[in-house]
Amino acid sequence: MTLSQRTFRNAIGHFATGVAVIATEVGGEIHAMTANAVSSLSLDPMLVLFCPSKTSRFASFLPQLTAFSINILREEQQALSNFFAGAKSEDGAPAFRFARTNDAPRLEGALASLDCHLFRTFEGGDHWLVIGRVMGVHIGTEPHEPLMFFKGQYRTINLAEEAPAPDLANVRDEPAHIFYIGE
Repeated sequence: MTLSQRTFRNAIGHFATGVAVIATEVGGEIHAMTANAVSSLSLDPMLVLFCPSKTSRFASFLPQLTAFSINILREEQQALSNFFAGAKSEDGAPAFRFARTNDAPRLEGALASLDCHLFRTFEGGDHWLVIGRVMGVHIGTEPHEPLMFFKGQYRTINLAEEAPAPDLANVRDEPAHIFYIGE
C-alpha cells in the first residue's frame, strides 16, 4: 500500500476515539472547538493533551491561552460536536451553555469535563500539542454513553448490551515480540 496522507488518515481512523469540546476564554469571550485528538498523558502530575490544527481558528488563541476545559461529549451531543467543528446547520446552533469553573468555561451537560491550566505547548507537524495540568474534574450525574468517532463517522456504544466473552479454548499462547527503537 502506498503511503500517503489519505492512507495514513484511513489507517489511523481505525483507532476509535471519544469526541470532546475544548473551551477557553480569551478577551472576555468563550472560544471552543471539537477535538478527537485528546489523550491523558500523566497521572503525576495529572496531565492531558489535545492537538489543534495550526490553521484552526482556535490555534490563533494559543498565545493568550492560560486555561481550558476538555468536555467529553455524550452520544446525544453530536449536534454540538458538529457546531463546534464549524459545520453549518439549517436548524441553527444547538442549545448549550457554559458554566464557570476554576479558570475555564465548562460545557454543561457533558459526560465529563476536565478543568486545565496550560502546562506546555509544542509544535507537532501541522498541529500543536497543547498540554494541560488538570486542576478539577466534573463528572455528569446522569448515566449516558459516550459519543465516539471511528473510520470517519460518529458512533455510539451500547453499554447496556455487553458482548459475550470470546471463546478462548483454541487460542495458542505465543510469545510477544516487542522492539524498541534506539535500544
